[in-house]
Amino acid sequence: MYKGRLVRLRRLETDDVSAILPHWNNYELRQYLPRPLPTGHDEMIEYIKSANEAYSKRKAFTFGIETLDTKKLIGLVNLINISWISSNAELGLLAIFDPEHWGRGYGKDAMLVTLDLAFSTLGLNSVYLWVASFNSRAIAFYEKLGFKTQGKLRELAYRDGQRYDVVTMDILKSEFLEEHGVLPK
Repeated sequence: MYKGRLVRLRRLETDDVSAILPHWNNYELRQYLPRPLPTGHDEMIEYIKSANEAYSKRKAFTFGIETLDTKKLIGLVNLINISWISSNAELGLLAIFDPEHWGRGYGKDAMLVTLDLAFSTLGLNSVYLWVASFNSRAIAFYEKLGFKTQGKLRELAYRDGQRYDVVTMDILKSEFLEEHGVLPK
C-alpha cells in the first residue's frame, strides 16, 4: 500500500466489484474514460484478475484508491505500458468513480502518490498520458500537477457524434521532484 494525505493506493480484490460497479457505468464518469461503454459484473471481475496478473508480472500497476479516514474505495489509478529499458510508463487511468468524492482533493492526492511511486520507487524517468481535448478539466488538472503538453493526435477520440483530438502530456522525474519533492513515506 502507498499512502498520501487523503488516500491509500492498494491492489484490487474481486470483492471490490460491489463498490466499483454502482458508479462505474455512470455516463458522467464513463464519457471521459478510454472505453465509454458500460461494464458488467463478470467483465469487472476479469478486469481485476488481469490487472492483478499484470501487477504480478510488473507489466502494469493498477490500484484501488481508498480514503484514509473511511477506508472506502472511491477510484482507480494505473500505470500501464511500462518500459523498463526506457524507464517510462503511461498513466492509463485516473478515475474517482464515487461522485461524493469529486472535487475534494482525492484525485490530486492519488496522482501525487502514483507519481511518487513511479519516480521514487519504480525508478522511472517519465510518465505520459493521453487525454481527449474536450476534457479541459482534466487537462487543467494535469497541468497543475506539472504535466506539459507535448502534442496532439488529430481526431483520435469520438464522443456524441463528433471527433476530437487527443492531447499527449508528460512529466519528467526531475520536474516532479522540483515541483513536489519526494513525498513522506
